[in-house]
Amino acid sequence: MKVNRYPRHHHMPLYETTPSHYLVSIAIATGLAIGLTALLVHFVYPHNAFDVNRISLGVIVQGALNTLARMVLAFILSVAVAVPLALFIGSTPRIQTIFLPIADILQSVPVLAFFPVVAVFFVANNAFELAAVFVICVSMVWNIVFPVIGGLQTIPDDIKSAAFVFRVRGWRRFWFITLPSLFPFLVTGSLLAWAQGWTIVIVAEVLHAYIPKGNPSQDLLGLGSLLVDSNAQVKNGVFLASLTAMILVVTLMNFAVWQPLLRLSQRFRFD
Repeated sequence: MKVNRYPRHHHMPLYETTPSHYLVSIAIATGLAIGLTALLVHFVYPHNAFDVNRISLGVIVQGALNTLARMVLAFILSVAVAVPLALFIGSTPRIQTIFLPIADILQSVPVLAFFPVVAVFFVANNAFELAAVFVICVSMVWNIVFPVIGGLQTIPDDIKSAAFVFRVRGWRRFWFITLPSLFPFLVTGSLLAWAQGWTIVIVAEVLHAYIPKGNPSQDLLGLGSLLVDSNAQVKNGVFLASLTAMILVVTLMNFAVWQPLLRLSQRFRFD
């Protein structure tokens, strides 16, 4: 009699945990990320108004550093939320059937549609920086969620069978099989999220446009606000300098961070 050595392994969840574990992971990751972001924002990046008529090279450099810091903090927060959320949605076919359409609807809602409410809420609590970081994060998160969900479907059955035979389970399975398998998709999604963040940061730093009776003194010093305010006041020199600085930062990040990560991720693909 032929014995099935791998009973039902093709129908087993990718992780031997329950969906509640992922909800707990999402809550913990979100809480830690928000706490870290709030701490850094409060002590390192206080609100700093600026006068577009008095812009020097030092101010543009400071604006570039501020914008990059906001992007990094938003990216950390988005990864902390997106990865557990994607793992939860992709954990079983039943959960994926229920929550994937919901996620698809949520990612279709324009971020700027609720930005005025977010801006008013955070500004009312003097959390100017956190308003920008939050909006950038929301724009990034779905670019990571969907590639990671797709990556879960690419793990070959042979790998799952080997893990079943050698009893690689729980966190060992996540660390040695799932996470390396998802790494290429996480890098690709992160690159898309980073590009989306640059699009949103231009408006996220111009808070006064979304606050009732707002004024430019409520804007955050950054490349986005420098571009918008200098263009509005026809300060062509400041506009060109800010645009050049943004191009340099994007180029530096591409060559120093994303290109090496993309090359590294090729080692983990199942081809």
